[in-house]
Amino acid sequence: MGTTDDTSKKRPARKTTASNVSAETPRSTTPTTLLEQTISRERTRLLQVHSVLHCLYEVLLYAEGEDAIMYAEAAHLAATMVDESATQLDSLSIKPLIDALKMESGGHGGGGFSVREPPPPPYLLS
Repeated sequence: MGTTDDTSKKRPARKTTASNVSAETPRSTTPTTLLEQTISRERTRLLQVHSVLHCLYEVLLYAEGEDAIMYAEAAHLAATMVDESATQLDSLSIKPLIDALKMESGGHGGGGFSVREPPPPPYLLS
């Protein structure tokens, strides 16, 4: 019967904390930032809403009643607007904006808590 050596077990990797991260270490090691993940999640939700509205449109289009067609057109308009919003949030469309935000913030992925205010009007300076 063989014996096991408890000291030869592989140790789990250390978690990255603020104390063992150098200034050169990027804050986000994953390819997507929290902002990109949030945008992707909300875009997915918008596409689901679009699907529900399209189904509602189809049902109302063939429903009986004097206002059914008007409601169907309203559902179709809402579905179109949601689809346009989801298209604007597509990763190919939004990636240049996120990259510009990263460059503006110094490559750290967020500007911190800085508030940028326009300069006061000249008549307030006198």
